[in-house]
Amino acid sequence: MKKITENNYMTVFSDLELSACIQTEHKSQDLQISRIDVQPKTLPEGQTTGTIRLVFSFPATDISGRWYPICQFDRSVKADWYTPVESMTASSAPVVCFYRADSRNRHTIALSEVRKKVFLKCGIHEEDGSMRCVIDLPITQGFSEKEFQFSVWESVEEKKYWEVLDEVRSWWEEALHIVPTTVPDATKKTMYSFWYSMHQNVTAKNVEEESRRAAQLGLSAVIVDDGWQTEDNNRGYAYCGDWEPSRQKFPDFAGHVANVQAMGLKYLLWFSVPYIGKKAKAWKHFQDKLLRFSESQQAGILDLRYPEVREYLKNIYVKAIRDWHLDGLKLDFIDEFYFQEDSPAYNENMDYHDIQDALNRFLTDVMDTLKQIRPDVLIEFRQKYIGPQIRRYGNMFRVNDCPGSAVSNRIGTIDLRLLSGNTAVHSDMLMWHPSEAPEDAALQLLSCLFSTVQLSVCLDQISESMKQMLQFWFSFMEEKSALLLSSQIQPSEPENLYPEVCAEHANEKVLVHYSMGRVANLTGCPEKLYYVHATKAEEICFRCNATDQLTYEVKSCFGETIAHGETTGNPLFLLSVPTSGMVVFTKKM
Repeated sequence: MKKITENNYMTVFSDLELSACIQTEHKSQDLQISRIDVQPKTLPEGQTTGTIRLVFSFPATDISGRWYPICQFDRSVKADWYTPVESMTASSAPVVCFYRADSRNRHTIALSEVRKKVFLKCGIHEEDGSMRCVIDLPITQGFSEKEFQFSVWESVEEKKYWEVLDEVRSWWEEALHIVPTTVPDATKKTMYSFWYSMHQNVTAKNVEEESRRAAQLGLSAVIVDDGWQTEDNNRGYAYCGDWEPSRQKFPDFAGHVANVQAMGLKYLLWFSVPYIGKKAKAWKHFQDKLLRFSESQQAGILDLRYPEVREYLKNIYVKAIRDWHLDGLKLDFIDEFYFQEDSPAYNENMDYHDIQDALNRFLTDVMDTLKQIRPDVLIEFRQKYIGPQIRRYGNMFRVNDCPGSAVSNRIGTIDLRLLSGNTAVHSDMLMWHPSEAPEDAALQLLSCLFSTVQLSVCLDQISESMKQMLQFWFSFMEEKSALLLSSQIQPSEPENLYPEVCAEHANEKVLVHYSMGRVANLTGCPEKLYYVHATKAEEICFRCNATDQLTYEVKSCFGETIAHGETTGNPLFLLSVPTSGMVVFTKKM
């Protein structure tokens, strides 16, 4: 690559013949936006022909960890030779945040290119200890016009990292004119999923029976997953693509949906968007319109660059909403829409060069059409297709599959909340062994306290005590929905996977501990403070102002009051709190 342009901070390289300029706007002393204007020559048709590379660095001081949208368990700082982080419409988002040990921002970097594929690599340069940042933007004919521009947003503001990430979200929405799709109230009410509880063994009969139990437990909607469209239970996708209900399992699908809705529940149905199986009737028509084929899955990934592919898929979802009167769709595997080396080149039957452009056109057309039929349609997407661009199309973002893992659900829901604005964030479905104790099952539930919970256990197999636990915590989550789901969450220590999270709203605060040995800080206690004990520690140490007068009520995971009292003026005091219990503090006025 050769140098194209530079300023005193950033250098632009490319292996293409092009010109570029950098304009930096200082929004404040600690916030700047660098705009890179590029003028490339005409590129060979339909090929990835080159790369634009930005390089800059800053002192790597006082950095505790690195956050990006799909970092999962790895928040460690990397070397500059490490693998870059990839983002595009169908995966993640182009932002990285370096933070201090006190959870304050050290240096956050975000890009305006949220649709096309970009690679962001920030790592320690061993020779001088600086943080070297390299941003690569692959260039195709479909990507480049005669002129285009993109921006790099950087903040070194002395704020909590979650505040800065929310600024990034706001910048994307304002600068890129992103208007997230509407988020109906129904997206933030607890739901039941049939995936872990029944997998592909769903039938009209057992779905309706379980839906009745779900309604009695206070759940608001059901999501019927894979299996409704096939009698094959091998979990592959060989039969995907026609999307017709199994006549053996669902002889009258519209009538079945109406039966469930009559119980007061909304009905969402799963579709595997990209897959077309070799045993589907539509295979013969679309077998030459694939991005790639998987022998193990016995299915191909449809190529959205063909307008007839997009139209075919859109009509499937329109029919489902219109003819079966569904309330929503679970659109799965969007992140399979990407190029590989063996993906076919552009041809004259396509109307888009880039698959991400085609995906955006497809999702736009789907949402525009569905909203004409049902304006409040519910659309679920799943990590890792959860970035700012996809918020235009989905109003429910779910954590990636993590059956039985409280910690995965915790970090997944918190990571999603940090960039999702008012889009509803959902847990992965909660499931446990039938012999699980209610207190331990509650630990999974509390790991998702700042999200909408999805449940997926066989409700005819749970004990009365398990029902009591679920009803108590579901009731609390419903009553405190604004506090838990709509206020700014404050998750401490991301490098330690969020051992403490709190939120405040309207003179109330919730404080959750997910690890033992911590001191719960009650100083500045509002009128009500809910301390949630999501650990197995037998007692917890609280700190308060000696002048504060607080009453407290200790509750078990079943909602039973097991102790109560008043603070005595000691700045530190101990309380015994059961696993998955809660202490409600009230300030005496």
